[in-house]
Amino acid sequence: MNAAGTRGWVPLVVGVLLVATGCGPRIGVVDSKRIINESVLGLSYQKQLDDREKAMVADLRLLTGQLSKEDLEGRRQTYLKELAALRRDLEEQLNERVHAAVADEARRRRLRVVLVKQAIRFGGIDITDVVLARLK
Repeated sequence: MNAAGTRGWVPLVVGVLLVATGCGPRIGVVDSKRIINESVLGLSYQKQLDDREKAMVADLRLLTGQLSKEDLEGRRQTYLKELAALRRDLEEQLNERVHAAVADEARRRRLRVVLVKQAIRFGGIDITDVVLARLK
C-alpha cells in the first residue's frame, strides 16, 4: 500500500456558500489547507486512516509466507478498497462538519459568500480560526 496516497486526502468541499442576508456583498474566506492540517477533527481522521493502513500492511506481511501470491494480492486489493471507502467516509464527515461550521459563522457575521481562500488573491473576511475552533 502507498502511504503517500493517504496524505492530503480531503478535497474540502466548502466552495461557495451563499447566505441570504440583507446587507451588502460581504465576503468571507476559509483556508481549507489550514482546516485539513490544523483541525483536531481533520487530524483525528488522518490518524484513523494511517492506523488502519498500518494494520493492513502488518497483516499482509504476516500472511506473505502463508498465502499464495494470488490470495495475497486478493487480500491486498480488498484492503485497498476498504481503505478507499474509509477515506471517502471520513472525507464526507469532515466536509459536513466544516460546511456546517462555515454556514454558522457566515450567518453570524452576515456574510453573503464564503470562498476557499486559495482561490482568492486578496480581500475577504478570514473565518478560518473560528471554523477551526468549532471543529474541536
